[in-house]
Amino acid sequence: MNLLAIDCSNQNLSVALSTPQGISSQHHSVKQGHSDHALTAIHQLLSDNGVSLAQLDAILFGQGPGAFTGLRIAAGIAMGLATAAGLPVIGIPTLDAIARSLPQGSGLAVIDARMGEVYAAHYLQGQCHGEISVIKAEQVQLDDITAVAGDAVNLLAPHDLPACHVVPQASDYIALYQENPARYPASMSADLLYVRNKIALTASEQREQKRG
Repeated sequence: MNLLAIDCSNQNLSVALSTPQGISSQHHSVKQGHSDHALTAIHQLLSDNGVSLAQLDAILFGQGPGAFTGLRIAAGIAMGLATAAGLPVIGIPTLDAIARSLPQGSGLAVIDARMGEVYAAHYLQGQCHGEISVIKAEQVQLDDITAVAGDAVNLLAPHDLPACHVVPQASDYIALYQENPARYPASMSADLLYVRNKIALTASEQREQKRG
C-alpha cells in the first residue's frame, strides 16, 4: 500500500510517503509558506521513490487540533491532490500522533494552542478518553496523570512527571493508520477537527457524523 501523509499543524512541515519498500519522510521548520514547501516536498518524495500520484492508495493529513491556518493548508493540499487522482483522504487527530510518545500510549497529550492555552486529551493505551479540551496551561490538572507529551509540556504547571517534548509527524499518521485502519475511516472530504470554536467539527460531532 502506498500512503502519503501531510502535517502543517504548527510551525513545522512534515510529509511522509510509505511504500512496500519502507517510509521516506521530510520534516522542516517553516514559519510561513507551508503550501509551497509542502508541494515541493511531496513532489520530491514521490519522484525519489518512483511513485506517481495515481499510484497512491490514500492521502493522510493532520486534521487538528493545531494552528488553524496550517490545518487548512494541509487539508486543502490533501483534498486537491486526492480530487485530482480520485483518492480517498484520511484525517488523523494530531493528538493521536503525540500520544504515540507516551509510555504504553497512556498519559496526557498536549499541543500549544497559543495565548497561554493548550489543547489537551487523556489517553489510555493509545485511545483518547473523554473530550479534547482547550484550557489555560496552568489550569491543567496533573494529579492523576502518569506522563505528558507534546510541544506544550514546558507550559504546564511545575511537575515531576515523565515528559516528552514532541510534535506531530506525518510518519506518525502512517503508523497509526497501518496499526488500525478501521479507527480512521477514509472519506472523500477533508474535515478538520478544531476545538476552539465552531469553525469546524468538534471531535464528538465527527464521531456522530461517522456513526450516521
